Amino acid sequence: MSIILVLLSLSAIGLYRYFHPVIYRIPSNPGNAQEINFFALGDQGSGSLEQRAVADAMDKVAKKNKRLDFVVLLGDNFYIDTKLTENSPEWNTMFEEVYSGVYLSTVPFYAILGNHDVSLSLNPKTYPEIEYSKKALGSNRWRMPAHYFHNDFGNINGRPLLRIVYLDTNASSDEMSVQANYVREQFIRNPLQPIWKIVAGHHTIRSYGKHFEDKTNLENTLLPALQEAKVDVYMSGHDHNQQLIVKEGEPNYVVNGAGGKSLYAQKVLSEDLRFFNKGYGFVSLKANANKLKIDFFDNHAKTVSSNEIARECKDLNTRCIKAIK
Repeated sequence: MSIILVLLSLSAIGLYRYFHPVIYRIPSNPGNAQEINFFALGDQGSGSLEQRAVADAMDKVAKKNKRLDFVVLLGDNFYIDTKLTENSPEWNTMFEEVYSGVYLSTVPFYAILGNHDVSLSLNPKTYPEIEYSKKALGSNRWRMPAHYFHNDFGNINGRPLLRIVYLDTNASSDEMSVQANYVREQFIRNPLQPIWKIVAGHHTIRSYGKHFEDKTNLENTLLPALQEAKVDVYMSGHDHNQQLIVKEGEPNYVVNGAGGKSLYAQKVLSEDLRFFNKGYGFVSLKANANKLKIDFFDNHAKTVSSNEIARECKDLNTRCIKAIK
């Protein structure tokens, strides 16, 4: 009998390890890393099969790379008709259960507000995403310290490898001007200059999909600050597709609103549009001291576009980014 119990015990341990593989890289310590890997996507909060397929693809890519430091959610985190609280069941059906993969369940998620998020709260002075993070008692599953904020990642000879500024682009023109100055503070006036500069906001500044003529006025309020600060990439969602837009004298525009909601087709042709995909997926960014790699993936974990920016190229020049065949 004792031999049988031992065998059963060993079998149970083997099965557990098969279904729960040890990942030594997680949880990551991106503060001192010399390379940072993260995913970004927006307009995902539908609870649909498409959202779950994208989440599965994200975990497959992370597993293949054996590394993931964090995820950025680019807004429209919930598409619901009722008010959201920190106790709402949607936290399970649209977030926790969806991003439950071996890698996704262990890394921080940094979220910004989309236009569908700002009206969800019962209290106009707080947002459910923030309250949920407080309730998590120190959990890293959802992080949103303020309406706009920034994080540093990596360390190259005492310099941050990457700084991301997260904005609330639902703001009025006056409030957006305040946030534009926040961008200047972090990328121009801050004496500790990062090697790579990224800004994330829900709304597009440039787009060749449905929101080609979006009326957020970010081109006037935010773009000048991005140009002055020589921001490398502006990430957004809002247009439900995947786009890479490269325009002379401006940051590289990464649009990924393909996280799970119904998709939008291309509306306009442009030489600035390097890539467009009316399909579900996410974008992966990998930064080191020499280059920033931008890979778009579909909901089957297949690479659909791959580009690189060389750090030796420091100006906002269209020659700085090259497609990888």
